[in-house]
Amino acid sequence: MTTLVFGGLGHVGSWIVHDLAERGEEVVVFDRASDIEGLELDYLEPHLPNIRFENVDVLDTHTLFERMRAYEGRISAAIFGVAVIAGPTFQNRPFRNIGINTTGMLNVIDACRILGVPKFINLSSGAVYGNQPGGQTEDLPFKATDLYGATKVANEVLAQQYSLTYGIDVRQARLYFVYGPGKRPSTMHPLYKAMFGGLEGLTGIEVANGGDQSLDWTHVRDTAQGVIRLLDAPQVEPGEAFNISCGVATNHREIIEHVELLTGREAAMRLGSGQYFSRGAPLDISKARQRLKFTPRFTDIREGLSDYHEWLAGTQT
Repeated sequence: MTTLVFGGLGHVGSWIVHDLAERGEEVVVFDRASDIEGLELDYLEPHLPNIRFENVDVLDTHTLFERMRAYEGRISAAIFGVAVIAGPTFQNRPFRNIGINTTGMLNVIDACRILGVPKFINLSSGAVYGNQPGGQTEDLPFKATDLYGATKVANEVLAQQYSLTYGIDVRQARLYFVYGPGKRPSTMHPLYKAMFGGLEGLTGIEVANGGDQSLDWTHVRDTAQGVIRLLDAPQVEPGEAFNISCGVATNHREIIEHVELLTGREAAMRLGSGQYFSRGAPLDISKARQRLKFTPRFTDIREGLSDYHEWLAGTQT
């Protein structure tokens, strides 16, 4: 059987593809690139015999359906991870970005309905909680505080209704802030560059805010493994959501200090006061620990930073 991964060349998606292919499964990547050339996804190369690539835009409904139909009868699950990520620039192109995140998911899940795909994993986000205080448990009401979070709320509601109406086994993973191998800090948003850029030798980056914020930064390998655990779980409620993160918040200035200690170099990064993202406390992962047997490896961010540093050093040209 075959698993389709939409957004499979993205940061989280590529590691999901890696972990599925590594255990011998056939994986088909649907993304807006036809192969991994130039993407620094070196970790996929040993598993390419188990991976196929489909260069498809999820907003191109006709092409999307025809490419998916080529695998009809062989698809065990579809994982939707296509997203324009959160950040201050999301609202600059709202119609386009909301379309990619929400219309894109609707196009994929509806094709799954028509083709009889039995299982659909929606990669959601802790952004659905907004900036609520206290532990972010799955039973909290939706309280998105930005357009990105609103797309994730819409996707969860739509996906759950597809499950209830059409009987698709829909499962939803609420991910949070991700770092680690697969993305160079120099290619990311300003806050990410400032926090993790010292691992790549970047210096002197200034960001107007974010210095007072502590967020639940999760190593990408842990994030991917949490999604795999959800995929493999024997039974969940229709459209049920699970928090997938490390469950520990770390202050952004402390991350910069850890990077400097690890590299032995002063990065001279400066973060202003206040919040960069309108987000609250770390996600409570008790439910995923109990129900999915999910155990994140990099709960100490210093260990995660060391792993990230090793990957960056190994990919330097």
